Amino acid sequence: MGMMDALGHALMDNQELHFDTADVLAGEEQWLVTLSAPLSAFNGDFMNAVPTGKDSDVLRESIAEVWSVHDRASFEQTARWLVEEGQRSAYKPLWKAIAAIDTATQETPAVLRMVMDAFFPSFFQIKARKSLDYRELAAKSGKPMAELAQLMTGSQSWVDALRKHFKASPGQISDLVAWDAVRLASLSRWAVQLGYIERAEFAGFAGGLARQVREAYTDWSQVSAAYIAGGLIWKYSDAREENLLRTNRMLLSGARSPYRSVPFAGRIGS
Repeated sequence: MGMMDALGHALMDNQELHFDTADVLAGEEQWLVTLSAPLSAFNGDFMNAVPTGKDSDVLRESIAEVWSVHDRASFEQTARWLVEEGQRSAYKPLWKAIAAIDTATQETPAVLRMVMDAFFPSFFQIKARKSLDYRELAAKSGKPMAELAQLMTGSQSWVDALRKHFKASPGQISDLVAWDAVRLASLSRWAVQLGYIERAEFAGFAGGLARQVREAYTDWSQVSAAYIAGGLIWKYSDAREENLLRTNRMLLSGARSPYRSVPFAGRIGS
């Protein structure tokens, strides 16, 4: 699985941000396409258009396989699930457990932390053991305990990266709604491109979690941080961690990134 995951990421055209030269966005559409940016950067899709720039036949096959979306009815069903439920509630206990490990790590004196990192990395999980009932976490999330253990063991490296590059600590990210909202905006773009919904319907579907996103975060950087957390809880691997962190850092640093030109705050469409 690790080798195939790494190969899949290597085949993605996501070494830079991609832009369309034809489509012009403004207002609500522009904000919602920017909301999809964490996944668009990861996939190598356009940053500034509703169409993705991907071949439609390839896109159709991909979302049918990954999302079981193949027509309007299946799209509407999945979009409704993302708005009403998604994965944010199931993942919240796991995020709290990761935050507890981070707290235990940060409270450990620097010298001892270096020693434990090198020789006894599970030390921090032991310190946070009151928040690490793997049976309960497995029951709530539906994930196998072995997968949870791998996630918790590897969490500190990317949590440190969120703090360093995205200025976001677990205590600042209390809600993982971005994980569902980014995917909803992206799925709505794909549905428009494939003709499952009309372009005029895009904002209505893509914006189903926009209010919750504005309430949960203060800027686009936090949206990316929460999306990365959700993405690594969903499926953790070294390759996925590297690619999620790298592509989202491009959104922060890229001169043409929509994060620089599209305000996060304020009323949508204003």
